[in-house]
Amino acid sequence: MPSPIDTHGHFSLYSYFHCLHTVAILVVISFLVFDLQNSIIANTNINEGNFAYAHIFSDTENAVTKNVDGKYQVAFLSYPPTPLVNDTSTKLNFSIMENNTDAPNLLTSLVIMDKVTGSVVEQTPYKFHEFGDVTYPYIFQDEGKYTVAVQAKINGDPKYEYSPLVASFDVSVQNMEKLSNTFQQVILYYVTPILALIVGIVIYIESKRGRKTKK
Repeated sequence: MPSPIDTHGHFSLYSYFHCLHTVAILVVISFLVFDLQNSIIANTNINEGNFAYAHIFSDTENAVTKNVDGKYQVAFLSYPPTPLVNDTSTKLNFSIMENNTDAPNLLTSLVIMDKVTGSVVEQTPYKFHEFGDVTYPYIFQDEGKYTVAVQAKINGDPKYEYSPLVASFDVSVQNMEKLSNTFQQVILYYVTPILALIVGIVIYIESKRGRKTKK
């Protein structure tokens, strides 16, 4: 193996290229790790068999519950917790309860609004459900902040049989492809130059050390 210091006491060309090779490996590993993380996220979303379409309990992780009129409780759980753009596995899940028990015989509708502009991006027709556990598959087309609201007309309730009970929840949607591009730009324009600067400093220090050794 060539010596890091050549016969003239200078930092050898071998060591210089060895440092550059190390920097290149670090950059490639960074890209691979980020892509692997993206792949893991995508695969867990697709694997619908791991998701239980069931009642949302108060202690369910990532669930949010709101009280309405002190009588009704509406629980919301998004799957995945942070939806992704164009993800076909996204589910918006609600449990509509009366005194913490599934409210029976109700009609529900889903309304999705852009939280910034206030515009309605989705509104489904009312559909009958025998119980209060309701799941809406939905594919978000754009990243951003949204408000998802379930509207429920409850049979036998004098207030909400014709005018719906409404419970709204906030959802943030991410564009994983955009995040990946941003990460790559950070690596290209910031991390790589810094690593190159470090290599240059090491070369300079070792070169000066070699000159002193020669003297």
